[in-house]
Amino acid sequence: MEKLHTYLFGAHDALRHEQALIRLDKAGYMVTLARVTVEDLPAYVQGRERPGLQSLIRRIVPRDTLVVLELAALGCNARDILTTVMQCRKAGVALRCVEVGHTDLAGRPEPSAVKALRALVRLDAACRSLRSRDSLAAVRASGRHTGRPPSLSEQQRQHVLQSLGGGQSISEVARRFGTSRQTVMRIRADTTAA
Repeated sequence: MEKLHTYLFGAHDALRHEQALIRLDKAGYMVTLARVTVEDLPAYVQGRERPGLQSLIRRIVPRDTLVVLELAALGCNARDILTTVMQCRKAGVALRCVEVGHTDLAGRPEPSAVKALRALVRLDAACRSLRSRDSLAAVRASGRHTGRPPSLSEQQRQHVLQSLGGGQSISEVARRFGTSRQTVMRIRADTTAA
């Protein structure tokens, strides 16, 4: 027999807890108090770091239903919410959210709310990539060095080249300057290319 499990996130006092249960009742869900998990954590905590939610998902058997009031109960951002939805799908658990209707978010075919989440995740990734690329271009345009700072100063680089020109092996030079052989070879190659 399929069971209904409820996860309430952010119901930190008795009044909010009661209001959440009333909202679930109005939405048509028969709530059994023994199968209600309440968790009060900051909204920025990821779904996988919410012990109550993770414990509930592990405890629920396939074909049971997990009900939440809002998508925010499943994670801290669109990517995190989508991860929790996929975790429920993998566990064979039906996932319903009062905020987006009564469709099974973890079911097949994928409901429009999950498709919208996927699109939002792609948009977020594209925007993050563009912001990163633009800020890197701005830094380069201002003439500042990007990336990891060089392990050797310009003066040390000149000494490395002199040591190599004096017949020392790459390994000896690397040991002497406390750097890797690869760095010494890169300094030599940069000079040869220039």
